[in-house]
Amino acid sequence: MKEFTVEMFGSFQVFYDGTPIVSKDARNSKVLQLFQYLLCRRGSLVPQEDLIDVLLGGKECGNPVSVLKNLVYRLRKLLEEHGAPRDCILYKKSSYGFSGEIPCSIDAEQFEKNVQQIGDPAIGEEKQFALCLKAMDLYQGGFLPRSSGEPWVMGAFVTYEGMYCEVFRRAYPLAQAQGALDALVVRLKKATSLYPYEEDLALMYIDCLYETKRIQEALEAYDTVTALLLDDLGLKPSERMQTLRAKITGGMQEVAPSIVEVRNKIAEDASPAGAFFCNLDVFTKLYRFVVRHMERSGQSVFLMLCTLSNLDGTPLASGGQTKKTVEQFHAAVNSSLRKSDAYARYSASQFVLMLMEIKQENCGIVADRLRYFFYRNSKMNRTRLTCKSISAADMDVMMEDSSAGKW
Repeated sequence: MKEFTVEMFGSFQVFYDGTPIVSKDARNSKVLQLFQYLLCRRGSLVPQEDLIDVLLGGKECGNPVSVLKNLVYRLRKLLEEHGAPRDCILYKKSSYGFSGEIPCSIDAEQFEKNVQQIGDPAIGEEKQFALCLKAMDLYQGGFLPRSSGEPWVMGAFVTYEGMYCEVFRRAYPLAQAQGALDALVVRLKKATSLYPYEEDLALMYIDCLYETKRIQEALEAYDTVTALLLDDLGLKPSERMQTLRAKITGGMQEVAPSIVEVRNKIAEDASPAGAFFCNLDVFTKLYRFVVRHMERSGQSVFLMLCTLSNLDGTPLASGGQTKKTVEQFHAAVNSSLRKSDAYARYSASQFVLMLMEIKQENCGIVADRLRYFFYRNSKMNRTRLTCKSISAADMDVMMEDSSAGKW
């Protein structure tokens, strides 16, 4: 039997008996919005006053009933042109609707049905987990994204997003109990790309990588997530994120067959260029080791705190411009520091540098070099770079760069 197949997650597509009626690239229009609304209320009649309010949003119109009739006519014509029955759009007593008699498969309906079934303890955990996976696969993105600004779509958009995230919360312990975490990895990766600021999803994804023995990928995912939160929201890793990283880095490796394999595994993949960049946790451990080593070697090591701010000294706002500024600073560091130096992101707008085997008077030279490379490729840069240095050996001696203004 011929049926409509409708996709509302991630895009809006409609097929009738395999023939496309609306493609994902179709320009959004009032006709398509009418189609979407009637599909979402399939099987019921909607008064024309409600449809006028939904489609015109209270905008003044000389003859709104006539406008609605024209939209209905165009929708029926669109259906007819692609071989679909025009009478699937019903009219009765000044109300319109999409017929509930015609077979129709809608991803949002199936998703909602699956989520409701997941909560039924009578079906057993294995069936619950299977329903979770099916729901995850049905969800390909936000609900009707091109119409997400419409009031009637907004509520559903948020509701479905919450349901999607909740499916993972339900699925994760089931996957652990059934030894089926492998089935979640790819789905969690997709979920974190859709909602990169949802901490629960990020935590589950990183933990899933760890539990499936993909340790390096887990660490890389952690660094990606924490950098994103810092760049876009100015947030440092939460206690839960830090606890998870400690769990990953504290995990035991398999027994190595030789010292050569150990060396090969921990070595860098290629000959590095520029200073060593790491997260703050790694930098802290490096610093503590270096301080211990200084007691015997007598080498001179300085810490430098570089702060990025607006020219008036106010903090940089989170967002795309700050992210671009941070990228410029990374480039400046790679052009200014030696391979033996190390640095880390300390906060949303600060970096901490560890300068090896350097004298106190040379810290100002490093700061000048940093500013030169930071501003060289950006004539319109309106960011202030302030550098403060302190000896790792003598914490009572601090140097503040006196020329902290724009280059």
